[in-house]
Amino acid sequence: MNYRKEIDGLRAIAVLPVILFHAKIPGFSGGFIGVDIFFVISGFLITSIIIKEISENKFSIVNFYKRRARRILPALSGVLLVTTLAAYILMPASFLENYSKSLVSVVTFSSNIFFYLTNNYFSTSADLKPLLHTWSLAIEEQFYFIFPLMLVVFWPIGKKRLISSIVLISVLSLILSQYLAMNNFTNANFYFISSRAWELLSGSIIAFMPLQQYKIPSQTRNLLSSIGLLLIAFSIFVFNQHTPFPGFYTLLPVLGTSLILIFCNTKILIGRLLASKILVAIGLISYSLYLWHQPLLAFLRLKTVGEPSIEAIVMMIFFSFVLAFLSWKFVELPFRYQFKNQQMPVFKYSLVSIAFFLVIGMAGYLSQGFESRFEMTIPPGSIQYSQKRQECHTSGKQYLPPDQACEYFAQNISWASFGDSHIVEPTYALAKRLEAQNIGIKHLTFSACSPALSYPVNQPGCSEWIEESLSYLENNAEITHVLLGFRYSAFLHGGNLSSYPKIPDRDPVNNFPISFQQTFTGDPKELYWQDLKQIINRLLRAGKHISILYPIPEIPVDINIAVLPFSVFGGKTIFDLEKTTTAEFYRKRNAYILDKLDKLPYGDKLEAIKPFDILCDGQYCPAVKDNKALYFDFHHLSLFGSEVIAEYINLDRSLTNQANLNCAKSDVICPKPSL
Repeated sequence: MNYRKEIDGLRAIAVLPVILFHAKIPGFSGGFIGVDIFFVISGFLITSIIIKEISENKFSIVNFYKRRARRILPALSGVLLVTTLAAYILMPASFLENYSKSLVSVVTFSSNIFFYLTNNYFSTSADLKPLLHTWSLAIEEQFYFIFPLMLVVFWPIGKKRLISSIVLISVLSLILSQYLAMNNFTNANFYFISSRAWELLSGSIIAFMPLQQYKIPSQTRNLLSSIGLLLIAFSIFVFNQHTPFPGFYTLLPVLGTSLILIFCNTKILIGRLLASKILVAIGLISYSLYLWHQPLLAFLRLKTVGEPSIEAIVMMIFFSFVLAFLSWKFVELPFRYQFKNQQMPVFKYSLVSIAFFLVIGMAGYLSQGFESRFEMTIPPGSIQYSQKRQECHTSGKQYLPPDQACEYFAQNISWASFGDSHIVEPTYALAKRLEAQNIGIKHLTFSACSPALSYPVNQPGCSEWIEESLSYLENNAEITHVLLGFRYSAFLHGGNLSSYPKIPDRDPVNNFPISFQQTFTGDPKELYWQDLKQIINRLLRAGKHISILYPIPEIPVDINIAVLPFSVFGGKTIFDLEKTTTAEFYRKRNAYILDKLDKLPYGDKLEAIKPFDILCDGQYCPAVKDNKALYFDFHHLSLFGSEVIAEYINLDRSLTNQANLNCAKSDVICPKPSL
């Protein structure tokens, strides 16, 4: 097919918003749709080439994969080589171990599946994944592993039937993506090819159109191309991480891209704009630019407390362009064109490259991240989470029912924990104390779950689990004590601390499914509190003693990063480990829930466990105590940190009165003294 400059310009329109989105530049909240533009362009160009070659009886599946290898692997290998070296120098062991697993997934073109299993694309931790963006490469390669073969096999049935089949598959893929979006299968929907195939196939359908034969007036072409560009712009500036995606909303950027591919050329205004030298130049290096930007931003954030300054972000974007140009000039072009006519064993070199990174990745994984690289400031063994976390902590629609939940370390189960991941380690530490008295504990925790009795949330299964677990506790007379706690402010204000010391201020309504948001008119914070209060009341009515865990102080950087020198070559830690988070930050961040919790009628059946009072002084909260880590990430207590907290939980069957509070002023049931 003939070269179309405006398509390279469209590539620039695709890659720039992605970079600005990952850089968190305000105004580009929907920049992630750039990947969808790439999908449509890719489907159009690759299918056009395949159709032409099949029509001329020149198509070879071997030659097709050779071209894909020349296009994808050289630049990717260069980026992986540099990124892996940087990861070895800068990353703590747990991060390097995870990076090593992602490296294996990248070279086996399965990184979309890996990141589905391990990561939410829009989460804070995603910002620290140097290879997160390769999920889209995996989608494309999985598609092109199947699609060319499908075209060859079904070509004899005729173009009309073939196109009809492709349209049908596209519609089914779109319907599936919408179904998954509306039923909160967010990660599966985002990462799986089954939800993305329709975008690539949209480009493929356009490739079957005889575009050269269309006699369309320039005014019409310009109008429809302008509409296409506006649809893309609207998606970039209006969509955000809460937009159900992919799904019907994705039709906007896909339709916009399709209109430009069908109607745009360099004879019209939009075509000349897209074919401008600057956009074409960016489009030509767009693949390398896409590859380089995420690792640079990830390593910058890895070594920064809070969100990096705008100056640092701009510098990384500039370096991305420099490295992209060098990669395009000295890696992409030679492998695609200069070596094209040479008898270069493409598959051999490809296998060698893949094998090399497989070995490196497996070595990093099996060695658990080469922990001995760094001179540790604290014993690495103190950064531990509960041995029961993987077995007992539940999530999803197929959650562990409360009657099948873990019980440990004794047969006499008179205690239970109830909440989200913030009480997993405190549960274990408490159970160790109870073991000495031959008392066991029932472990009831659900990942990222809120006390959602009366409202749905975006975590599948959460609301059902809360009601089921609460009913189980109410009806189990043998359980007399409950440790209750949640990461309250993550729901109320957002869990992202990358902007520290700024206070997160995310609208809690975004925790609700779209369908509930459209009908809900109340205050989401008050709704949250009312349900938490109802849980407390129902447990008190059932005669339970309740130990309420107050908000756990958070630190702005993962503890695994915080305790290390800057690199394997040495340097200071990223901040003072004894003065990590300010007391002012804690009070402001948790002001709403602290005010509510402080008004509860504490007494013999209701006690407050306050991690801030236990761990912090008047000005700062530490990350370590007695040369041991208090956390295992940036907001979950480590086993040691939990042991410190658990010492303050009253194990007596009747808890000591904490204060003489006026119960009449409280709308929570006043606990009666134990007889």
